[in-house]
Amino acid sequence: MDCCAHNQGLNNVFNEDNARGEINTYWKKGIDKHARAIVEALSAKGVEAASLLEVGGGIGGLHLELLKRGAAHATDVDVSSAYLSAAQSVAEKSGLRDKVTYLLADFAREADQAPAADVVILHRVVCCYPNMPQLVTVAAQHAQRLLALSFPRAAWYMRLFEKLINFGMWLTRSGFRFYLHSPDAIRATAAAAGLLPIQQKSSWPWQIVIFERATPR
Repeated sequence: MDCCAHNQGLNNVFNEDNARGEINTYWKKGIDKHARAIVEALSAKGVEAASLLEVGGGIGGLHLELLKRGAAHATDVDVSSAYLSAAQSVAEKSGLRDKVTYLLADFAREADQAPAADVVILHRVVCCYPNMPQLVTVAAQHAQRLLALSFPRAAWYMRLFEKLINFGMWLTRSGFRFYLHSPDAIRATAAAAGLLPIQQKSSWPWQIVIFERATPR
C-alpha cells in the first residue's frame, strides 16, 4: 500500500463533515464507552503531572479527559487535518488549548517530530495503518511509562467486516484500507520494545491493552 495514497484516503474518510458530527456528539454525550475504558484504566495507574502523546486523537476528547484528571500536557499527532482542526476547537472551548500541542504528521514515518511521553495512546489507530510493526514500535519507543492500544478482536465477523469495508473502499477508489492485524503480533511488537502487558479489557468490538515499561525511563 502506497502510504501517500493511504494518507490521502484517511483524510477523505476522516473529513470535516465527520469531524463536525463527532464534535456534536461529544458536546451531547462526552467521550464514548471505549475511550472511557481507556481513561479509567490509565487513571488507575496514575496520570497526575504526566505527559501524554496521543496518535490519531480524533477530536481530542480522550486526552482532554486525562488532562482534566491531572495530566500536565498532551501532544496530539494526526494525519487528518480536519480532525486536528476539530481537536483544537474542542480544546479551546474546553479551556485546555494551552495544554495541548498539535502536530500534523504520519507518526509512524515522522515519529522524530513528536516528543516522548509518560503515556502514549493509540485508540482505534492500529487498524487504520498498513505497517503495524513500524507504527507500534515507534509508539512503544516513545512511551516512557505506559502505552495504551485498542484494536479489533480477531474474530470471524471482523474478518468479514474487513473484506466488506475494503471492497467498498476499492469501489470508491479510496486509498484507505482497514487492517485486521494479529493481536499476538501487536503484543509481541510492544514487548520487543521493552513493554509488558499489565491489563487487557474487552470493549466490543475492541480489545484494549495497557502496557507498562519494565524499567520506567
